[in-house]
Amino acid sequence: MLKPDEFLEEKLYPRKLLIRIEPWIRRKEAVVVLGPRRSGKTSLLKLLAQQLHKSSKEVFFFDAEDPDDKDVLNQGPTVLRQFLGKGGVLFIDEFHLLEDPARFVKLSIDHHPEFKLFLTGSSSLTILKKFRDSLIGRIVEFELSPLNLNEFLLFKGQMRYRNLLRGFDRRKASLPNVTKVPEKLISLCEEYLLFGGFPEVVLADPIEVKTKLISQLFGIYALRDLHQLFAGRNEAVFRKVFMALSGSIGNPINFSEIASDIGVSNKTVKQYIELLKGLFLVKELGPFSQNPRTEIKKSPKIYFIDTGLLSWARGGFAPLRERPTLAGLYAENAVFMGFQGTLRPEERLFYWRSKTGTEIDLIWSSGQKVIPVEVKYRERPSLRQLLPFIRRYKNQIEHCICSTRNHSELRQIDGIKVLLVPAPFLI
Repeated sequence: MLKPDEFLEEKLYPRKLLIRIEPWIRRKEAVVVLGPRRSGKTSLLKLLAQQLHKSSKEVFFFDAEDPDDKDVLNQGPTVLRQFLGKGGVLFIDEFHLLEDPARFVKLSIDHHPEFKLFLTGSSSLTILKKFRDSLIGRIVEFELSPLNLNEFLLFKGQMRYRNLLRGFDRRKASLPNVTKVPEKLISLCEEYLLFGGFPEVVLADPIEVKTKLISQLFGIYALRDLHQLFAGRNEAVFRKVFMALSGSIGNPINFSEIASDIGVSNKTVKQYIELLKGLFLVKELGPFSQNPRTEIKKSPKIYFIDTGLLSWARGGFAPLRERPTLAGLYAENAVFMGFQGTLRPEERLFYWRSKTGTEIDLIWSSGQKVIPVEVKYRERPSLRQLLPFIRRYKNQIEHCICSTRNHSELRQIDGIKVLLVPAPFLI
């Protein structure tokens, strides 16, 4: 167990997720923060511990990867109460590694109201397996992804450019307050696209250290979780599927093609994609349709949780200005994650593709209303691809968004507003 002086004086950066967690601090439910390794879950718990300690709460910080902490926790909340001699706020890092995490949480919530639980985990599949239905109403889950661009600028100390991005609301049919963003911000954005938003990578220098840290995210942490949580899985197939998906960004998955390239069955590819999703390494995006059966039949798209991992999987960290054909792919992945991080409970994301092959990168859906989003990374892109969707779903469209590298403009297509927005406002 960490002593208070080991984390209460630690300098930590705030994360956007804290705002969503705050309403649950005084409720009885256990707060569970899920997400990929090294995304900042432990730091988030420490930040919460600092805040609660300042409000005179007793805080205790355990790490389930520490054998001594794990032994104490595995004996249950009654023994833990005796061990601590009092109640308080329990922070348990990687709690899914306990022998029976569901039982620990259930007993704590039902019989030990003197404890408030804040927990982290690195695998959604393990959490779901071990918890099943027993914890319905006893936990509330949040997902912590790597830094978005706004948080990236905070970690880099670039407050001037961070402030510049404030105030833009992608749900409203109005442009940012600037017609052009400074080239320095574009440069920072391209650094973010290339190396991603894992906190230790963002704070590291030089480039050689950044690339080494990114390689470890998969080569050490992801593979360790694979062995630890899903015994018997083939490490080589896991790695090959991950690499293969990096070449499919922006396109529906061709399971047969990947299976043929790797030398496994379609079923195996799908199983390993589920593992990658469960370890928070990739995200799935389904097709938009008025007919749910159509959505099930069509292949999903896959995006990486972090564009630094995308660079590593594709085997290159050369500046994006030297690889203009790939810049749009990186922007699409980052814009998807940017929208994913702002979703409200009633909102969903899709992609759309017509029978003739015309495609819209993202469809932001809320009830019967939608906002089509086309992702480009050039100054004045063509908007032709939006027209078929506009004609088909015109009565449902709030407005359209098209990302650019650094150009802001309001246009109209068939009476529908189209906002051309610089990419930094959408990532």
